[in-house]
Amino acid sequence: MILVHLEEEMSRLEDERDRIADVLRDLGEDIRRLKAQIEDGKAVSKTDAGKLMSDVRYWMRASHETEAQIANVRRKQKGLAGDWALDLERARDEIGCRMARLRRCCGAGELPE
Repeated sequence: MILVHLEEEMSRLEDERDRIADVLRDLGEDIRRLKAQIEDGKAVSKTDAGKLMSDVRYWMRASHETEAQIANVRRKQKGLAGDWALDLERARDEIGCRMARLRRCCGAGELPE
């Protein structure tokens, strides 16, 4: 069994997110450069433009996947599993209120807490 520490995993994912953001900034500069060339009337290779857009798509997908993994780690840190969570404090309060109403309604006297 491999033990994964959530803090270490979160740190690794945040570093990965930062690296991806750097790559996307560089790609943004490349796109602006390509746009300037087009506006200046210079010939732009379809191959270069296509490769640049392919790179942007790849790194955007990587960014989304990393953000999803970060969200999952945060959910694990909060103790959430799946799409739902049980709020034990709220459940305890609800049960206490219902018990108090039962005591008043039924005249049962003191019931244990």
